[in-house]
Amino acid sequence: MEKKDVDSLIEGNFLLEKSRPDLEKMTCGAYCLHGSFGVGQLKGYDAEKKKLIIVFGDGNNESRLMDPVFCIKKLEILQDDHLLVKFHNNPAEIRQKMKKSSVTLVIEYLEKAPNHKASLGDIEKTFGRIVEEKNFKRWWNVTRKLIAKEPKLTLIEGNVTYLELCDEPISEEDQLMQQFESVRDMHQRITIAEKFLSLLKANESLKDFGVKIVECLSEMCSSKIKKITAADKFRACVVRDELAKLSGINIDSLSPKLEALVGEYSNLTKVCDNLQPNYYVTFLELVTRVFPDEWEKQCFNILKNCNEKLTNECIIYLKDNSCADSLRATLVRWLKEKSLRAVLLQWIIKNRHAKKFEEVFSTELMSHELLRAIFWAIDNEALISAGKLRKIPLVELLNNDRTLIRDLLSSATEEIASDLAQTLLINQGIDNLSKKSLLARFIAIFPGLQELVLSASKTKLPQDVSLKVSLSSLENKRKEYDLLIKEKIPANKKAIELAREHGDLIENSEYKMARQDQDTLLSRKAQLEEELKMAHVVDFVNIDTSMVSIGSVVKIRQVDSGKTAEYTILGAWDSDPSKNVISYKTSMAQSLLGKKEKEIIETISDDNKETWQIESISAYTEL
Repeated sequence: MEKKDVDSLIEGNFLLEKSRPDLEKMTCGAYCLHGSFGVGQLKGYDAEKKKLIIVFGDGNNESRLMDPVFCIKKLEILQDDHLLVKFHNNPAEIRQKMKKSSVTLVIEYLEKAPNHKASLGDIEKTFGRIVEEKNFKRWWNVTRKLIAKEPKLTLIEGNVTYLELCDEPISEEDQLMQQFESVRDMHQRITIAEKFLSLLKANESLKDFGVKIVECLSEMCSSKIKKITAADKFRACVVRDELAKLSGINIDSLSPKLEALVGEYSNLTKVCDNLQPNYYVTFLELVTRVFPDEWEKQCFNILKNCNEKLTNECIIYLKDNSCADSLRATLVRWLKEKSLRAVLLQWIIKNRHAKKFEEVFSTELMSHELLRAIFWAIDNEALISAGKLRKIPLVELLNNDRTLIRDLLSSATEEIASDLAQTLLINQGIDNLSKKSLLARFIAIFPGLQELVLSASKTKLPQDVSLKVSLSSLENKRKEYDLLIKEKIPANKKAIELAREHGDLIENSEYKMARQDQDTLLSRKAQLEEELKMAHVVDFVNIDTSMVSIGSVVKIRQVDSGKTAEYTILGAWDSDPSKNVISYKTSMAQSLLGKKEKEIIETISDDNKETWQIESISAYTEL
């Protein structure tokens, strides 16, 4: 743009005066970058329409008219020697350079960047326009590793990670020390200290650096710092002690000591759960030293409530420390007490045939009672996560493990199998198609259960059973039902007829797929018909706010932490987790219904009990 054009724009809007430098950069021939259109070149300015004329792409594309005021924030004016401009004009040359050395090209990019520094995000975006999309992820992962080894490049970690080009090559240890001293986030500092520990193991001459980091880590481990988690404090102590050994420092002189630190933790499972897997064994070994008389009990407490990876490590640790007998007995006891959690059940299913764990399993554990525990855990998880769309891992394991039900029912009577099949039928965490598939496995073992399945499919729900729903959600269900019977099912019928014409039905994959689709559609149709029969429309507005009811907006406060949450309780099909709207049938809603202000309720989340107080109750208002 010429000066007169810029003056004309500013004259019409005096607030643009502060943007004059940006407008003056928009000269004919200048290159620019747009988030969606990529690199373009300014070809002129239409004074009458007050629009810039820009051609994006390879120059053969159609020119675009763009408002210069809009472009102040949406367009980045590029220098002629910018990497993207060079690529725009000669892509073959840049790709050849990249093939020869991608790091050299990154250095070339940083040479033109302000202060020779750019965020990793900006670098990734820039090179994402050069490298083909299908190859970019692999290229970037390889380049990141090469960048870490390049002495001229320094990573500055923080909320935003920057890459800086240095005047003089900087050694890896100097880079790590700079990062360690500049970063304030405790978790990141420990990660940097771990990297330095690896360097020190290979190069003893770095002891002086090690001493500095040991001092910092000791301070981080002290109780004075509140922003560090218990898991990170443990990591910091472990790394500190390893660095101290290699740096010639007497560990006994350091404070706090690891043993004292573990002794302070009231919830060992929570601490261990939040550690990286490579620290699990170290933590369990420390627990053994800190609690010499009851370490086994402590390890079992951790095992009972820990995550999947820690479950495996904990069982291996107990087994390798001569606790296989007590482990076997404890699993059976937890089964009888109905306290086997979903994570431990998953481990049992996955590892029941593993030779290294054969001494852990017993006939008493691998029985029909384990199948009952699996059904209970699925039902419980469905209740906890009601209204949330997520897969239940135990259901997937049940579906995929073709021999599990056969193995667990091998010693069961038909009466027991019938009872378990009934439990399966009413399980709210298993979808109808999966129920059919699983029941078929029951019938393969006990053919007499065929009648149960047939009668169950014909059983009508009691007359007094109803679902309280909103009018809008009922209309959505009806629309889904209409779509099924008017479009999807007829289309599927045609697909079956067409596939049948292709001949041999045994080898006809198209016919098999169409029939499978038919089963799914008809099952969904039956389900919708039952739900629509049960539906009872309720108006949730203007309700009584003296106690929690359907249509209440409830604010609650956690007694221990003081954190607050707000839930709107509506109909069976109105759940919207993003807006904290929950169905009255969820466990949270059920614990609130009928309660008054200031009353205390208890909820269970991931097997942890939480105590809440009702702060206020108000009526839902439709928007």
